[in-house]
Amino acid sequence: MKRLAAILGLFFIGATAQDSITLGDEFMRLQNWPVAVTYFEQALKEDPSLGHGWYGKGLSLCQMGKHDQGIKALEEAIRLEPKNYGYLYVAGVCHEWKGRENWSQAEAYYLKALQLAPKEVQLHHKLGTLLQQEGRCQEAIPEFKKALELNPGYFISYNNLGNCWLSLNRPEQAVKLYQQAIAHSEYPGAYHFYNHLGIALLSAARIEEAKAAFLIETAQNPDFVDPHLNLGNIYLLGRNYERAIEEYQDVLAIDPDRPEGHLNLGQLYLLIGQAQLAGKHFEKYVELKPDSGKGHYFLGQCYSKLGDQARAWDEMNKSLQLGYHPEPLKEQIKRESR
Repeated sequence: MKRLAAILGLFFIGATAQDSITLGDEFMRLQNWPVAVTYFEQALKEDPSLGHGWYGKGLSLCQMGKHDQGIKALEEAIRLEPKNYGYLYVAGVCHEWKGRENWSQAEAYYLKALQLAPKEVQLHHKLGTLLQQEGRCQEAIPEFKKALELNPGYFISYNNLGNCWLSLNRPEQAVKLYQQAIAHSEYPGAYHFYNHLGIALLSAARIEEAKAAFLIETAQNPDFVDPHLNLGNIYLLGRNYERAIEEYQDVLAIDPDRPEGHLNLGQLYLLIGQAQLAGKHFEKYVELKPDSGKGHYFLGQCYSKLGDQARAWDEMNKSLQLGYHPEPLKEQIKRESR
């Protein structure tokens, strides 16, 4: 490390501004943002008119969480090279990272960048994701569609567009989209397309087809939790309790701290009369999510079935305090208070 520092020190003595830019780019590629900033600043001392120097400095500062300083540097880069859509894009990203209060500025930069580069797929996708985050799916959909029109292999846009269709309660559109994604993709498991297809099919009430999609996903990605959880839910609804238990156990084998796995398995055990097993999973769920009134409620039910009424009422009272008010519990309290 000392030897490297000495070499870099000697480099500074005879380095040109372009040499410093080159090293700044290399350290940016390595994601060593503080060192990258040092080299870009060295370049700008030699030649403050280098737009790329301001761009590299701005991007690195934004990556370090210094958004205001980064935006200021990027604005200088844009002033020097106003037709560089890449600078506009990164300025938009930095505004987006800064927080929701800056999203309108981010949108403005993305739109300016698209005016200069209307065929840049990433720009359409990025604008779409911003609009989607704001709940503006009707406006986001054309951006994702444009991205896929320009490049059908830009697979990340399929998932965003599918989520938009589902949020607008148009599951059949999402089903068709994921079927297209699978047809276009050599490795659909890389983007979990079968899991997303399963969710869309569930939303369309096509249960057996959804089950098949989740089974394919588990075959492609056996350590991916979500399809196991979805399969468990399908088997539970179909009263195939043995298969549901297997899927929920797979969930917890992959991720022992997955709250939904403990909650769903606890509810299943409670349903089939195994309160002691159910209680262990509800206890774990409450440990993972102590502010879940639902968890305390079901844990209380377990204690009640096991004959520990004091602990049962303690947990049920906690569930009420946390805002979980299932009708049966309220009716039970009314009966007890008479």
